[in-house]
Amino acid sequence: MITAQKRMFDKKVVESDKFIDLPNSSKALYFMAGMDADDKGFFQPRKLQRMCGFSDDDFKILIAKGFFITFESGVMVVTDWNKNNWLDSRRISETEYVDELNLLKIINQRYEFKDESVSAKPMLSENRIDKNSIEYKKKSNISKDILPKEKVEIIYFNDLELNDLFLEYLELRLKLKCKNTDRAIKLLTNELNKYDDETKKEMLNTSIMNSWKSVYPPKQFNQKKGKTQAMNEVLKEIENGTIRFQ
Repeated sequence: MITAQKRMFDKKVVESDKFIDLPNSSKALYFMAGMDADDKGFFQPRKLQRMCGFSDDDFKILIAKGFFITFESGVMVVTDWNKNNWLDSRRISETEYVDELNLLKIINQRYEFKDESVSAKPMLSENRIDKNSIEYKKKSNISKDILPKEKVEIIYFNDLELNDLFLEYLELRLKLKCKNTDRAIKLLTNELNKYDDETKKEMLNTSIMNSWKSVYPPKQFNQKKGKTQAMNEVLKEIENGTIRFQ
């Protein structure tokens, strides 16, 4: 059987806010994986590392954001493969990763694990990276825990988009060499929970865009707070008789 040679990408995937917010190196990895994958969307990450020098962090970000699914064997699959590609059935070659394929189901053209308990286990691990490769040695100074497993699985907010933004913010803190302690994370979530979800997202997006080390309320909240404080002071003066009306 002749293997299909053409690959496609759905604009709804690559023009989504979640994709646009990715680092450029992770975007490049996504496209290269899409080109390199077999006709079912499976690919070997070590091959791409050798060919293009992508870092562990690029893979971890795409896994955390749901663009890749990884397996204990080390192979990965493009989550939106069936949304991106429509291949002529006469030209499709069956994947050699049958065991991995049998673990998956397709929901709304996206791969998901049949057993939900499995989805939390697979993560990119060091033993799947070729430590003898030149690319690995060059990038050995990169943080190995830029997005550790325990952080990926924690749900800080019920809104998935908001939770993803918060994880991205924590990742930025690591890159700035200002890792948040558990207490700092608790204080941050308490501060964010003073506002509605859309305001939380705005605060996190602003902090990520400006590489800030903390989150701050939008200007309109500061202005509102200022007006409220001024009004309270006026009311207090009226109550004390400092201000009188004739």
